[in-house]
Parts: sequence; C-alpha cells; structure tokens
Amino acid sequence: MKICFLSDAQSIHTKRWARHFRDRGNDVTVVSFDAGAIDDVRVIALPPLAPLRPLNILLQMGRIRRIVRELKPDILHAHYVTSYGLAGALSGRTPFVATAWGTDVLISPEESLICRQIVRFVFRRADLITSMAPHMTEHLIAKGYAPREKILTLPFGVDTERFNLSYRTRTHTGENATVVSTRLLSPAMDVDTLIRAIPRVLNSVPKGNVRFFVANDGPQRRELESLAGDLGVSACVDFIGPVGHDEMPALLGRADVFVSTSPSDGNNISLNEAMACGAFPVASDIPANRNWLKDGRNGLLYPCRDVERLAAVIVEALEKPEWRSSVIAENSEIIRTKASWTNSMARMERHYLQLIETGKER
Repeated sequence: MKICFLSDAQSIHTKRWARHFRDRGNDVTVVSFDAGAIDDVRVIALPPLAPLRPLNILLQMGRIRRIVRELKPDILHAHYVTSYGLAGALSGRTPFVATAWGTDVLISPEESLICRQIVRFVFRRADLITSMAPHMTEHLIAKGYAPREKILTLPFGVDTERFNLSYRTRTHTGENATVVSTRLLSPAMDVDTLIRAIPRVLNSVPKGNVRFFVANDGPQRRELESLAGDLGVSACVDFIGPVGHDEMPALLGRADVFVSTSPSDGNNISLNEAMACGAFPVASDIPANRNWLKDGRNGLLYPCRDVERLAAVIVEALEKPEWRSSVIAENSEIIRTKASWTNSMARMERHYLQLIETGKER
C-alpha cells in the first residue's frame, strides 16, 4: 500500500504508526506542519507561512492538497481532527481516514463553534473514523458527529514486546519507594497537582522513604521546578527530563507507583505502559482511566485537581506493598489482551485493505 499520514512528525504516536506500516512493507509518507525525522520514512515538513499556528494551518491547506494529489496514496490518514483532519477533508482524496486523539473532539469543540463545525465537516468527508477509546466513540455518537457504523474504536495500544514484566527489576516493598510521572509538563496535563501533593505525602510516610521522578519535559518545567523549591520538596523530586521510548520500560519497571494527573485523555497510553511494566497505577478519575482501572481493585483513582485526595491515594498505595504486588499480573494481562499495539495495527491494516477494495468496486 501507499499510505500518506497527515500528522505531527514530532509525535511519538506518528512515529510509531509510520514505522509500523513501513516495516510491513508499505510505502509511507508523513506530511507534517512541524519538522521531524522518522527512520526510513519520507517526511514532508511544511515551512510556516504565518507566526500564529491557527493561521499557519489554514494557509497550508492548499499546499497539502497539492502534495496529496501528487502522491496519489492508496490511503490518506489524518491524525488529529481539527488540524490535519481538516487538511485531509479538503484534499478530496479517498479513501480518507480521520483519527481523533482526544482534545480535538472532547474539549476544543466544547469551547469553540468553529471547532465543532470543523469536526462535523471532517467526519462527513471521512470514509472511516477511528477513536482511541470507548468513551470517545460514545461522545462522538452522542454529539451527532458521526454514526456508530462509521467509527472504529481502536486503542493505539502498547507494544507488549517492549513494555512487559521482563523489565520489572524491582519488587514492591514498603521501603525506598519510587513514584513516577511521565506526563508532559504542560497545564493540560496538570502535573502541578502532583507536585503540590508531595509535601502531604512526605508528612505521612517515613522521612526519606519515597522519591518522586518527573520523567518528561514541557513548557511548565521551570515553573514546576520552582514550585517544588517553594514547597521545600526539591530534595525529594528528580526532574529527569524526557525519557526515550526505548528507555521507558526500564524506568517503569523500577517504579513502585505511577501517577497520571491529566484531566482529559483519549486513551491513556502512558497508563497502559506503566500497567504493562508492573507499576501500581494512580490516576485521575476520568473515563479514559476508568476504561482500565477499577478503583480500589487494580489501581486507585482520585478527583481531578484534588491535591489532598491525590496525596491520600499515593500514601495508601505506598502503605500497601502486598496489594501493589498482587495486581501486577492482572494489569499486565489487561494490557496484553485489550491494549496490544500489534492487534490494533492488524485491525487497522484490515480496514485499510477493505477501504481500498471498496474504492475499486466503485
């Protein structure tokens, strides 16, 4: 197949999709608003035409249309509805697949009439829509954006050959615990709630018995480092910066507790990765996380942005090492059976082939 992805070349998700279908022997091209390199994949980066991103996206539409016409892909697949999805819908190329990532359908349309109209337009033009989680699919249907029969619920999933219990090098004990966050350091991910919870955690556990690792980067990094200093917890928090995809399993395999603070997610892949590697999950109480966790059974949930409650559930997890150990196998099996990257991509490939065949019949 000749596949053209309209997607951010800097995103790990785009890289994973492109590499997978490249490895399957397909001719893959990625068209991106931002420059990014993907091994053995052609990336067409579009130099900005305007300083403001929304205006730049609009000005790039004609250029993308010309590129798609020249490439003549068998499949045109846009990731993120309100930007690349719009470009794909305007290109006129079919078969056209549009994938919703989360914010593009759950938040932006709720805040903007223009975004709502874009989502409706893109989904009308799409031959197939994919959503990352059941709650997203139900949202699209409830809002009247698309009929159920046009939507494929397809978690991006976890590469279980890379994220698995072979990386669990640390047993869950009650001493020298590690708490890890891997979410982007941006306001949307709400990592500041975790930082604010740390003093409360330290007041409830033996001094020096827990250490926090913030394993990502983002526009809030300096602000969060300053916040940790102001709260007097800098000595207990390591801002270790971005961790490569290849190194992430080892980090999660050493973690006792994994914390996800985001108030909104499509499918929480970072949570899936942690569960696959045996870290005990603590997460915000949102649909994306309830898809994977039953509160009090295989993890703990807390109300979004609730500092005191987050601190309390982290302490609860830290005080119950036997419980943390007991859910490792269950969580690993959940990811293996319900969030396998390999299985999801095999389903996607089958749908690609069906769309191509349907197009030929027309």
